[in-house]
Amino acid sequence: MELTKKDRLMLINQYELLKLLDDGNEKHYTELIEILTNGYEIFYSDFDEWLSDDMPQFEGLFVLDILSIYRSIETYKRKNPNDDELANHNWGCFQGFDGNYESTYRAFTLFLIDIQGKFEEQNVYKDRTDSFNSHSATLDKYRSMVEQWNRMDKDLSTRENILSVLKA
Repeated sequence: MELTKKDRLMLINQYELLKLLDDGNEKHYTELIEILTNGYEIFYSDFDEWLSDDMPQFEGLFVLDILSIYRSIETYKRKNPNDDELANHNWGCFQGFDGNYESTYRAFTLFLIDIQGKFEEQNVYKDRTDSFNSHSATLDKYRSMVEQWNRMDKDLSTRENILSVLKA
């Protein structure tokens, strides 16, 4: 990470305030201030190691598409509670993303549902899916589903269309 003198000055001011407000952590903030004051670049990673890389917009849109598909499926299932084939289909409920290899997608899903309160209808599957951790790869399947959904002009108003997306 690169920090300009202006960046360092702003961070020093923030850590000076935190040092006053956060009893018990004064030593930690003093150390960070010392690193920034003296420009010890070797320790700059201490300031951003907990930050994730940016999630590209297309990946966020992909997650929104998947959750939109499953919102439509949930709407259909509420209106057709006796449709056992759909209710018991392997992909009939949102399974989440693999926590090890698709963690960015899973984290964004949890942000949307838990923090923003969107797609709350999926919460009924949270326990069953280990907080939307599929424990296996899902991206290829979801990509196929989104492609099929797009070919159908995003129309999931019928059982046939939903099954077509789930079988994609």
